[in-house]
Amino acid sequence: TLAALIHEKTATSLPPAVAILILVLLLCLVGILEGLQIALFAVVKLPSETREGHKMAATNCSLAFRNFGALLIGRQILVTLCMFIIARITSIQVEDDEDDDSSGGGNIFGVSNATQEFFNTGLLGAMITTILASLVWRIVASSFPLAFLSNPVVFVLLHVCLALEQSGICSASWLLARLCQKVAGLQSDDVYLGAASSASSKPSHDENANDPTTVTMVSTTMKKSAATLEDVESLTFESDVVEARAAFPLG
Repeated sequence: TLAALIHEKTATSLPPAVAILILVLLLCLVGILEGLQIALFAVVKLPSETREGHKMAATNCSLAFRNFGALLIGRQILVTLCMFIIARITSIQVEDDEDDDSSGGGNIFGVSNATQEFFNTGLLGAMITTILASLVWRIVASSFPLAFLSNPVVFVLLHVCLALEQSGICSASWLLARLCQKVAGLQSDDVYLGAASSASSKPSHDENANDPTTVTMVSTTMKKSAATLEDVESLTFESDVVEARAAFPLG
């Protein structure tokens, strides 16, 4: 990809130095946006005493969970825009007159025409974007969430994402989400978790209820169900948001 940019064989007409600079900046920008969500929920799970010494991280979390749905929409808009520009920069285009030589003399690195056709598909650019603009940043965010959220750039990007959502560009997503909720009959997590809790705590009227062995088995089963319920609740997306809002007061 860099060789194609240097030799001006991509879909962009920008000078090579400018195109490379924009590519690096956009890869970093997308990477921060990709790791943002992971870092937010990773910080929520940390002990409160661990978070107290990181004011910038606490400020970013408070801002993010104030309107998390709007943040997700704005973030996706910004990521989509950046990915579109990255795709234009990394798309390799070798002109037909350069591609006619069977020896591949006009191709990148002098490869054969068949290999050049593979380069032109854009798969290499997609792999670079996936690794450098997503996976690396996700690993860093999950390993060092406090340091990740303490970056002042995160604070700026949070405001940009919220401003994009407020612009109304993708306001239809709220309507479509409501429609899906009505059609599928979705309820909040509290409804499902409450029903499961009631079912697990319902007393048994079996004729063997007074049998010590039966009582022990039922008690063990209820304890396992309660533990499972607590695990599910701790991993539930909506419950995490509620927990995060409690950990980072808005006032």
